Amino acid sequence: MSLHFPKNDSAALADVVVVCQLLSRCCSVTQSQIIALRSGLTANALTDRAETLIASSSLPALPDAAALRNTSNALGTSVVTATLLVERIDASLARHSLTGLIDINRTAPLSFTYVLRVAYVLEQGSSQEWRLIGVVFIRLAAIYRLTPASGLPLVLPVQWLVTNLPSKTAFHQLPLAMAIYRLFGHMLTHQGHGSLALRQLINQLINPRYRIDNVPFRVVQLSDLPAAHPYTDDYKRTDPVIRQDLLLHSSFSSYLLHGLLRWWSVWVGVRQVLTAPIVDGDPRYRRLRMEPISEQQGIAVDHLVDNDNLNNANPIHRRYVIVSGFGPNETVAAHLRVETSRIYLCTTERSIGDRSQSLDVRFPTSMPRWRAVLRHLNLENDVINRGTVME
Repeated sequence: MSLHFPKNDSAALADVVVVCQLLSRCCSVTQSQIIALRSGLTANALTDRAETLIASSSLPALPDAAALRNTSNALGTSVVTATLLVERIDASLARHSLTGLIDINRTAPLSFTYVLRVAYVLEQGSSQEWRLIGVVFIRLAAIYRLTPASGLPLVLPVQWLVTNLPSKTAFHQLPLAMAIYRLFGHMLTHQGHGSLALRQLINQLINPRYRIDNVPFRVVQLSDLPAAHPYTDDYKRTDPVIRQDLLLHSSFSSYLLHGLLRWWSVWVGVRQVLTAPIVDGDPRYRRLRMEPISEQQGIAVDHLVDNDNLNNANPIHRRYVIVSGFGPNETVAAHLRVETSRIYLCTTERSIGDRSQSLDVRFPTSMPRWRAVLRHLNLENDVINRGTVME
């Protein structure tokens, strides 16, 4: 970062001192360095040494960037510019693996208020929420044709962002996973016309309800869950449990992925390739429905059928396991659907042969992924070799 402060100006000394004080709390500049800077006593000496120090410092931490910029007309706009914030945005996009999936409007002239908002939201939360909502969901949404005709990346609209995020408080009114989805959900459509924007239902300030694609849902607070509830131990306030009618979803990200697989994918040629019965009481199937799954194996999407009763002693556990479609350059989305009495293998992959050929030949992308998950639980033979081919 290179700054050029005005020299031989009596106002410059005061301005530079204020800038340095701000740098001491929002940059990698220590108090001892600030004292050393001020020891020069003259504006020229202080300015020269400040420029050297700032050039070797990291960009200001947000939201202090706005305060630093507004220090004075002479200095503030030199410290934090839209161009520098774009560099910070690009670094955040790369850190979250969002490059090519989400982007900003880079048309000149860049709006400082716009890029400041984007830079701020990209620095909120951990990579986990951005991974599930920003990476996994967007990649799958593209395969399921929910994204605009222009394709990826999803370019965050200037006017929408400035209007809908007038302050930091506006962003933090929602749990982080929901706030992230809200940034781009309004750009997605179901069947090419039904908006998938996240909206809050009006006149419900206490325990508000929301909707996506006209399906209402609400957040379930940790305090509402019984101590022994299956979703209590792993509850995340940034990605909370969701109630949707008679279903209870383990998180908002699971709710979103469930909607993608259950409701919004029916128009893109998803094929049910094979089905097999689940043997009641078989511990292997119980593990498949309930055991944690590593991302190397797939993405688990869990919900309970509890009939809107958190104290239901025998809820029905259901799960999707997404095995393909969320990795870089993947064009096939495949998953397992694990229900009460049956398991289904589903994919967007087109068969490259007829039924006289093996499934491994006909579905060369999906089959190895399905086999890997089933093999881990010693279910490969029971499901694939004894199941019923449907496609």
